[in-house]
Amino acid sequence: MQENFNPNTSTKKITLNKEWQGDSLISDLNFINSIDSTCKLNDGFFERSDKQIKDDNLKCALSKIKFDYQKLSSLNFIASLGSINSTTTLFIKTTKPSNTENTDIYHQATLYVEINKKITDSIVIYNSINFSEALTVRERNYYVDKDNIYILDIAEDESGANVEKWSQSKINSSGKIISVKQKIFPKDDSYKIKESKDNLWNGTYYFEASNRDNVKTVFDITINSLDDISLNVTEEGIKNKYSNIKAEKVDNGKIKINYDTSSDDMGTIYIERSDNEFYISGNPIYFINLGNNKMPLKKIK
Repeated sequence: MQENFNPNTSTKKITLNKEWQGDSLISDLNFINSIDSTCKLNDGFFERSDKQIKDDNLKCALSKIKFDYQKLSSLNFIASLGSINSTTTLFIKTTKPSNTENTDIYHQATLYVEINKKITDSIVIYNSINFSEALTVRERNYYVDKDNIYILDIAEDESGANVEKWSQSKINSSGKIISVKQKIFPKDDSYKIKESKDNLWNGTYYFEASNRDNVKTVFDITINSLDDISLNVTEEGIKNKYSNIKAEKVDNGKIKINYDTSSDDMGTIYIERSDNEFYISGNPIYFINLGNNKMPLKKIK
């Protein structure tokens, strides 16, 4: 005897909408561990130009993330993520952060779990919050795979982006979101990374150039640390020595050294680093050869 088949009683397959699923790299802890302070979030905070954002992004592990999380900032409808079984569906909608004190810009989106049209649990899966006074941006990204939810929390300041926390949660048969595991990234680690990056400036540098009148200018620069710099500047055969100078970081690849405060901009130089090459710039360099503000700088050791 042939059995009657009712499609309404069959098991519903897992069908998640890739448009709102997030990026699978968020679930890869090895990838998360590769993110360091050389990274910057892909946004316009800290007055970076579009070109600078693009250049910074190419150097960063975060550039491998292809999902556009910023589209959740302008989400103005309920986005269906799909079903994880025959009774459980997921959807996303924008919500307001519980604490917006001292924030200038904030966006947030929450994932809701629904069983038989009844909401059983929820979790914030995305936010982007700008604290301008503290010069800090915090961002949360996510990835949903079947009944697994992966969350990545990142904070960015002027020194770069650092991972704060990574977590994995699971949706159980009752529609509750249960924590499976998480990893907290100590702030001390970011300071160690920052310190090691700063140490890359340490060394002895030499620059020599002559103007159209064949007057030679020489810079002998010794950087023991960004808080301990000495310079010997020779112009027209006269050597001036400067010591106990502190550098100011312009960004991860550029420092400012104001060695003679009495000379305004004529006592300020900049050193830039690009891979293993160094450049010197500033008004003292510009006036050696008008129109050429940046010249190669030799790192001796």
